[in-house]
Amino acid sequence: MTVDVTIHRVLESHADGISTIQFWDNGIIYIKLKDNIQIELKDSMKQHAFFKSKYDGINKHLVLVESGTYTSISKEAREFSTQLDSYEMTAATAVIVKSLAHRILINFIINFSNQQKMKMRMFEDKQKAIHWLLTFKDKSK
Repeated sequence: MTVDVTIHRVLESHADGISTIQFWDNGIIYIKLKDNIQIELKDSMKQHAFFKSKYDGINKHLVLVESGTYTSISKEAREFSTQLDSYEMTAATAVIVKSLAHRILINFIINFSNQQKMKMRMFEDKQKAIHWLLTFKDKSK
């Protein structure tokens, strides 16, 4: 019998101007980006501060990001995101891609993050992304 890893309970939910963030009982932080938005520097800074406030200094985040349709990110926000200490707070990030543009952008970020301590991978299938993230659950400390 296989366990459906997509079954989880939402422990906490938070909405900001660009996304909905859920903390799941399996240890994953799920970020669902809104459709038809551009993420600006102020959005990235605000979200980074929020995640930093949730980091206990021991248990690194397991993050699942699902991009919205026609979601984009400004150059300033992208540069800020790749220079953050979030790599110190995050064990692994899985990104669900929905377009060629997202795939190109995530490939760029993955190449940068591979130089850091955080693992990052893109997926088209949400269940596979969750399964991959859960392999890091015991390694997130």
